[in-house]
Amino acid sequence: MVNSISNTGERIIGLKVDVDTCEGMKRGVPRLAALFRKYGVQASFFVPMGKDHTGWTVKRVLTKRGFLSKASRVGVIDTYGIKTLLYGLLLPGPNIALKNAGLLRSLAEEGHEVGIHGLDHVYWHDHIKVLSRESTWKILAEAASVYGEVTGRSPLSFAAPGWMINKHALAWFEEKGFVYTSDVRGRSVFLPRLDGTTFKILQIPTTLPTLDEVMGIKGDDEESLARFFSDSLTDGINILTVHSELEGKNWSGFLESFIRETVAHGFRYERLMDIAGHVGELDPLPVHEIEFGFVEGRAGEVALQK
Repeated sequence: MVNSISNTGERIIGLKVDVDTCEGMKRGVPRLAALFRKYGVQASFFVPMGKDHTGWTVKRVLTKRGFLSKASRVGVIDTYGIKTLLYGLLLPGPNIALKNAGLLRSLAEEGHEVGIHGLDHVYWHDHIKVLSRESTWKILAEAASVYGEVTGRSPLSFAAPGWMINKHALAWFEEKGFVYTSDVRGRSVFLPRLDGTTFKILQIPTTLPTLDEVMGIKGDDEESLARFFSDSLTDGINILTVHSELEGKNWSGFLESFIRETVAHGFRYERLMDIAGHVGELDPLPVHEIEFGFVEGRAGEVALQK
Protein backbone atom coordinates (compact mmCIF):
# COMPACT_ATOMS: atom_id res chain seq x y z
CA MET A 1 0.00 0.00 0.00
CA VAL A 2 1.18 3.51 -0.79
CA ASN A 3 1.44 5.81 2.20
CA SER A 4 -1.98 7.38 2.74
CA ILE A 5 -0.97 10.95 1.90
CA SER A 6 1.96 10.33 -0.43
CA ASN A 7 -0.09 11.38 -3.45
CA THR A 8 -0.50 14.87 -1.98
CA GLY A 9 3.23 15.60 -1.99
CA GLU A 10 3.26 15.94 1.80
CA ARG A 11 6.45 14.93 3.59
CA ILE A 12 5.64 14.27 7.23
CA ILE A 13 7.63 12.87 10.13
CA GLY A 14 5.95 11.74 13.31
CA LEU A 15 8.40 11.64 16.22
CA LYS A 16 7.34 8.97 18.68
CA VAL A 17 9.31 9.11 21.93
CA ASP A 18 9.23 5.89 23.94
CA VAL A 19 10.18 6.26 27.60
CA ASP A 20 11.21 2.90 29.05
CA THR A 21 12.79 3.80 32.41
CA CYS A 22 12.52 6.26 35.29
CA GLU A 23 15.99 7.60 34.52
CA GLY A 24 15.01 8.07 30.88
CA MET A 25 11.99 10.06 32.03
CA LYS A 26 13.90 12.15 34.54
CA ARG A 27 17.04 12.88 32.49
CA GLY A 28 16.34 12.09 28.86
CA VAL A 29 12.91 13.63 28.39
CA PRO A 30 13.93 17.18 29.44
CA ARG A 31 16.85 17.06 26.99
CA LEU A 32 14.58 15.93 24.19
CA ALA A 33 12.00 18.59 25.07
CA ALA A 34 14.72 21.26 24.93
CA LEU A 35 15.88 19.98 21.54
CA PHE A 36 12.34 19.98 20.16
CA ARG A 37 11.79 23.47 21.54
CA LYS A 38 14.91 24.67 19.71
CA TYR A 39 13.54 23.52 16.33
CA GLY A 40 9.85 24.12 16.94
CA VAL A 41 9.06 20.41 16.80
CA GLN A 42 6.11 18.79 18.53
CA ALA A 43 6.35 15.10 19.38
CA SER A 44 4.35 12.26 20.89
CA PHE A 45 5.70 10.97 24.21
CA PHE A 46 4.65 7.54 25.48
CA VAL A 47 5.33 6.80 29.13
CA PRO A 48 4.82 3.69 31.31
CA MET A 49 2.29 4.37 34.05
CA GLY A 50 3.74 1.87 36.52
CA LYS A 51 7.03 0.83 38.08
CA ASP A 52 10.44 0.57 36.47
CA HIS A 53 11.46 -3.09 36.50
CA THR A 54 14.28 -2.88 33.97
CA GLY A 55 16.33 -5.40 35.96
CA TRP A 56 13.91 -8.14 34.89
CA THR A 57 15.36 -7.91 31.37
CA VAL A 58 18.39 -9.91 32.53
CA LYS A 59 16.55 -13.09 31.57
CA ARG A 60 16.53 -11.97 27.93
CA VAL A 61 20.23 -12.85 27.75
CA LEU A 62 19.10 -16.48 27.68
CA THR A 63 15.70 -16.22 25.98
CA LYS A 64 15.83 -13.51 23.29
CA ARG A 65 17.52 -14.08 19.96
CA GLY A 66 20.14 -11.41 19.27
CA PHE A 67 19.93 -9.75 22.70
CA LEU A 68 23.64 -10.05 23.48
CA SER A 69 24.61 -8.72 20.06
CA LYS A 70 22.36 -5.69 20.45
CA ALA A 71 23.51 -5.10 24.04
CA SER A 72 27.16 -5.01 23.01
CA ARG A 73 26.51 -2.58 20.15
CA VAL A 74 24.35 -0.19 22.18
CA GLY A 75 26.30 -0.30 25.44
CA VAL A 76 23.62 -1.30 27.93
CA ILE A 77 25.38 -0.15 31.11
CA ASP A 78 26.31 3.23 29.64
CA THR A 79 22.80 3.71 28.23
CA TYR A 80 20.74 2.68 31.25
CA GLY A 81 23.12 2.95 34.21
CA ILE A 82 23.79 0.40 36.94
CA LYS A 83 21.00 1.63 39.23
CA THR A 84 18.32 1.23 36.56
CA LEU A 85 19.54 -2.28 35.74
CA LEU A 86 19.01 -3.22 39.41
CA TYR A 87 15.36 -2.07 39.55
CA GLY A 88 13.22 -5.11 40.21
CA LEU A 89 16.22 -7.22 41.21
CA LEU A 90 18.05 -5.63 44.15
CA LEU A 91 16.27 -2.28 44.21
CA PRO A 92 12.54 -1.46 44.29
CA GLY A 93 11.41 0.08 41.04
CA PRO A 94 10.07 3.64 41.24
CA ASN A 95 6.76 4.53 39.60
CA ILE A 96 7.77 6.31 36.40
CA ALA A 97 4.65 8.43 35.83
CA LEU A 98 3.81 9.34 39.41
CA LYS A 99 7.41 10.19 40.27
CA ASN A 100 7.60 12.55 37.28
CA ALA A 101 4.04 13.88 37.21
CA GLY A 102 5.08 17.52 36.92
CA LEU A 103 7.32 16.76 33.94
CA LEU A 104 4.50 14.89 32.19
CA ARG A 105 2.16 17.81 32.65
CA SER A 106 4.78 20.25 31.36
CA LEU A 107 5.11 18.23 28.15
CA ALA A 108 1.40 18.60 27.51
CA GLU A 109 1.56 22.31 28.34
CA GLU A 110 4.26 22.73 25.67
CA GLY A 111 1.95 21.17 23.08
CA HIS A 112 3.41 17.69 22.98
CA GLU A 113 1.21 14.63 23.02
CA VAL A 114 1.40 12.38 26.08
CA GLY A 115 0.17 8.80 25.73
CA ILE A 116 0.47 5.49 27.56
CA HIS A 117 3.40 3.10 27.07
CA GLY A 118 1.97 0.26 29.12
CA LEU A 119 1.96 -0.11 32.89
CA ASP A 120 5.05 -2.23 33.55
CA HIS A 121 7.15 -1.99 30.38
CA VAL A 122 9.11 -5.20 30.88
CA TYR A 123 6.13 -7.32 31.95
CA TRP A 124 4.03 -6.17 28.97
CA HIS A 125 6.85 -6.77 26.51
CA ASP A 126 7.53 -10.30 27.76
CA HIS A 127 3.99 -11.54 28.50
CA ILE A 128 1.29 -9.62 26.63
CA LYS A 129 1.18 -11.97 23.64
CA VAL A 130 -0.27 -14.77 25.80
CA LEU A 131 -2.17 -12.84 28.51
CA SER A 132 -5.89 -13.41 28.99
CA ARG A 133 -8.58 -10.84 28.37
CA GLU A 134 -9.06 -10.35 32.11
CA SER A 135 -5.34 -9.79 32.79
CA THR A 136 -4.91 -7.49 29.80
CA TRP A 137 -7.90 -5.32 30.67
CA LYS A 138 -6.85 -5.09 34.31
CA ILE A 139 -3.40 -3.81 33.30
CA LEU A 140 -4.83 -1.26 30.90
CA ALA A 141 -7.45 -0.05 33.36
CA GLU A 142 -4.77 0.57 35.98
CA ALA A 143 -2.57 2.38 33.47
CA ALA A 144 -5.48 4.59 32.41
CA SER A 145 -6.29 5.35 36.05
CA VAL A 146 -2.73 6.55 36.74
CA TYR A 147 -2.78 8.58 33.52
CA GLY A 148 -5.97 10.30 34.65
CA GLU A 149 -4.51 10.97 38.10
CA VAL A 150 -1.42 12.60 36.59
CA THR A 151 -2.95 14.54 33.69
CA GLY A 152 -6.56 15.06 34.72
CA ARG A 153 -7.67 13.65 31.36
CA SER A 154 -8.61 10.30 29.86
CA PRO A 155 -5.96 8.70 27.63
CA LEU A 156 -6.57 8.63 23.89
CA SER A 157 -3.42 6.99 22.55
CA PHE A 158 -1.18 4.05 23.35
CA ALA A 159 2.15 2.68 22.11
CA ALA A 160 2.93 -0.95 22.88
CA PRO A 161 6.16 -1.68 24.77
CA GLY A 162 8.48 -3.65 22.52
CA TRP A 163 5.90 -3.56 19.71
CA MET A 164 4.00 -6.46 21.29
CA ILE A 165 0.21 -6.57 21.36
CA ASN A 166 -2.78 -8.92 21.66
CA LYS A 167 -6.39 -8.85 20.51
CA HIS A 168 -7.71 -8.16 24.01
CA ALA A 169 -5.78 -4.89 24.21
CA LEU A 170 -7.07 -3.77 20.81
CA ALA A 171 -10.62 -4.53 21.94
CA TRP A 172 -10.10 -2.49 25.12
CA PHE A 173 -8.76 0.51 23.18
CA GLU A 174 -11.73 0.32 20.83
CA GLU A 175 -14.22 0.12 23.67
CA LYS A 176 -12.63 3.04 25.54
CA GLY A 177 -12.66 5.33 22.52
CA PHE A 178 -8.94 5.66 21.87
CA VAL A 179 -8.18 7.63 18.71
CA TYR A 180 -5.29 5.41 17.64
CA THR A 181 -2.58 3.08 18.89
CA SER A 182 0.98 2.52 17.68
CA ASP A 183 1.83 -1.11 18.34
CA VAL A 184 3.53 -2.56 15.29
CA ARG A 185 6.32 -2.17 12.77
CA GLY A 186 5.02 -1.49 9.31
CA ARG A 187 4.69 0.72 6.26
CA SER A 188 1.47 2.73 6.47
CA VAL A 189 -1.55 3.63 8.57
CA PHE A 190 -4.20 0.88 8.65
CA LEU A 191 -7.01 -0.82 10.54
CA PRO A 192 -5.70 -3.92 12.31
CA ARG A 193 -6.93 -7.49 12.07
CA LEU A 194 -5.63 -9.95 14.68
CA ASP A 195 -6.69 -13.52 15.47
CA GLY A 196 -9.69 -13.30 13.17
CA THR A 197 -11.04 -9.98 14.49
CA THR A 198 -10.95 -6.68 12.61
CA PHE A 199 -10.73 -3.58 14.81
CA LYS A 200 -11.87 -0.06 13.96
CA ILE A 201 -9.15 1.70 15.92
CA LEU A 202 -6.45 3.31 13.80
CA GLN A 203 -3.01 1.72 13.86
CA ILE A 204 -0.02 4.02 13.20
CA PRO A 205 3.04 1.80 12.84
CA THR A 206 6.68 2.69 13.29
CA THR A 207 7.87 2.82 9.68
CA LEU A 208 11.61 3.41 10.21
CA PRO A 209 14.20 1.32 12.06
CA THR A 210 15.28 2.51 15.49
CA LEU A 211 18.72 3.84 16.33
CA ASP A 212 19.65 0.87 18.52
CA GLU A 213 18.88 -1.48 15.62
CA VAL A 214 21.26 0.15 13.16
CA MET A 215 24.09 1.68 15.20
CA GLY A 216 27.31 -0.16 14.48
CA ILE A 217 25.71 -1.64 11.34
CA LYS A 218 24.59 1.28 9.14
CA GLY A 219 26.95 3.77 10.80
CA ASP A 220 28.84 4.37 14.00
CA ASP A 221 28.81 8.16 14.36
CA GLU A 222 26.11 10.81 14.58
CA GLU A 223 26.46 12.21 11.07
CA SER A 224 26.55 8.89 9.21
CA LEU A 225 23.57 7.58 11.16
CA ALA A 226 21.59 10.79 10.60
CA ARG A 227 22.34 10.45 6.89
CA PHE A 228 21.15 6.83 6.87
CA PHE A 229 17.84 7.77 8.47
CA SER A 230 17.35 10.77 6.19
CA ASP A 231 17.96 8.57 3.15
CA SER A 232 15.36 6.10 4.47
CA LEU A 233 12.52 8.65 4.42
CA THR A 234 9.75 8.56 1.83
CA ASP A 235 7.08 10.98 0.68
CA GLY A 236 4.00 10.75 2.85
CA ILE A 237 4.08 9.68 6.49
CA ASN A 238 7.23 8.53 8.26
CA ILE A 239 7.14 7.44 11.89
CA LEU A 240 10.43 7.43 13.79
CA THR A 241 10.57 5.95 17.29
CA VAL A 242 13.29 7.41 19.51
CA HIS A 243 14.08 6.45 23.09
CA SER A 244 14.64 8.83 25.97
CA GLU A 245 17.46 6.58 27.22
CA LEU A 246 19.37 6.73 23.92
CA GLU A 247 18.61 9.86 21.88
CA GLY A 248 17.80 11.64 25.12
CA LYS A 249 21.23 10.88 26.49
CA ASN A 250 24.43 10.08 24.58
CA TRP A 251 22.91 10.27 21.09
CA SER A 252 21.08 13.59 21.18
CA GLY A 253 23.54 14.90 18.58
CA PHE A 254 22.32 12.29 16.12
CA LEU A 255 18.72 13.38 16.56
CA GLU A 256 19.59 17.06 16.22
CA SER A 257 21.47 16.37 13.00
CA PHE A 258 18.51 14.41 11.69
CA ILE A 259 15.99 17.12 12.57
CA ARG A 260 18.15 19.86 11.11
CA GLU A 261 18.64 17.99 7.82
CA THR A 262 15.01 16.95 7.40
CA VAL A 263 13.64 20.42 8.12
CA ALA A 264 16.05 21.80 5.52
CA HIS A 265 14.66 19.31 2.99
CA GLY A 266 11.04 20.29 3.52
CA PHE A 267 9.79 17.66 5.96
CA ARG A 268 7.14 18.72 8.47
CA TYR A 269 6.92 17.31 11.99
CA GLU A 270 3.54 16.37 13.44
CA ARG A 271 2.34 14.63 16.56
CA LEU A 272 0.88 11.19 15.92
CA MET A 273 -2.46 12.46 17.20
CA ASP A 274 -2.48 15.12 14.48
CA ILE A 275 -1.58 12.52 11.86
CA ALA A 276 -4.46 10.37 13.07
CA GLY A 277 -6.78 13.37 12.84
CA HIS A 278 -6.38 13.93 9.14
CA VAL A 279 -5.08 10.74 7.55
CA GLY A 280 -8.44 8.99 7.45
CA GLU A 281 -10.01 11.85 5.52
CA LEU A 282 -7.94 11.24 2.38
CA ASP A 283 -8.41 7.53 1.62
CA PRO A 284 -10.58 4.70 2.91
CA LEU A 285 -8.32 2.95 5.36
CA PRO A 286 -7.28 -0.57 4.41
CA VAL A 287 -7.36 -3.53 6.77
CA HIS A 288 -4.08 -5.34 7.38
CA GLU A 289 -3.34 -8.46 9.36
CA ILE A 290 -1.00 -8.22 12.34
CA GLU A 291 1.54 -11.03 12.49
CA PHE A 292 4.60 -11.68 14.64
CA GLY A 293 8.15 -11.88 13.34
CA PHE A 294 11.58 -10.32 13.50
CA VAL A 295 13.23 -7.11 12.29
CA GLU A 296 16.93 -6.74 11.62
CA GLY A 297 18.94 -5.61 14.61
CA ARG A 298 16.24 -6.19 17.25
CA ALA A 299 16.30 -8.95 19.84
CA GLY A 300 13.09 -10.99 19.99
CA GLU A 301 9.93 -10.90 17.94
CA VAL A 302 7.66 -7.92 17.33
CA ALA A 303 4.20 -7.33 15.92
CA LEU A 304 4.32 -6.61 12.20
CA GLN A 305 1.97 -5.18 9.59
CA LYS A 306 1.52 -8.07 7.15
